[in-house]
Amino acid sequence: MLSSDPDFQQLLLLHSRDRRLKTLQLDLQKLPAELEQMDKKIHDEKESIRMAMEEWKALESKNNTLEKDILSHRDQIARQRNRQLEVKKNEEYQALEHEIANLEAKIDELESEQIETLDKIDDARETAEIAEKKITERVHELEKARQQRADFGRESEADVTSLIQQISETREEVEADFLTIYDRVSKIVSRPPYMAPLEDQKCSGCHLRVSNDVVSSVLVEKKLTQCDQCGRIVYIER
Repeated sequence: MLSSDPDFQQLLLLHSRDRRLKTLQLDLQKLPAELEQMDKKIHDEKESIRMAMEEWKALESKNNTLEKDILSHRDQIARQRNRQLEVKKNEEYQALEHEIANLEAKIDELESEQIETLDKIDDARETAEIAEKKITERVHELEKARQQRADFGRESEADVTSLIQQISETREEVEADFLTIYDRVSKIVSRPPYMAPLEDQKCSGCHLRVSNDVVSSVLVEKKLTQCDQCGRIVYIER
């Protein structure tokens, strides 16, 4: 059986290492975009915390401003009340009374706005506290996952270097004719696997039925045989 032949076993080893190398290289090609996407997600999550905190602070600042305006208007009313005690003409008294009424109306408006602002502050505080707790936890998990992917990338780069060396050494051990056919197949077939076992007279690479000639070549002639549908090297596992 060809699958038990030492030369064929070396070819299978080469194929296994080639597939591993291509998988790692593909992962490494995708990794920068993946890390960039994770960085964006982390940034967006942190930004949502910042925005929630800023909204809360802005409302607190607005409330402080409203409080100062209310106190300022009340001080003006007190001053106008004192002036009323000093004026002698009725017209001047009425003018001050009108100004006081306007200030009191303005205070009513400011106090209504302050009540609405205080309600919003309560909601904003709750939102900010939830964001700070929940989103911070998510950010921590995302940063942990990103670090793991970055570590994987560094480990994969080391594995690629090692595999390239192993592949070079394995190629020297593969029988020359086998290697020539294998290299030709790897150029013809668009993606791995380049070698596939036969299962129920079907190539497990393309999942199509092979001809009787292919089966005979594998079983009887025990030759390195290619699938007549996809071109992969086919064999029978025993």
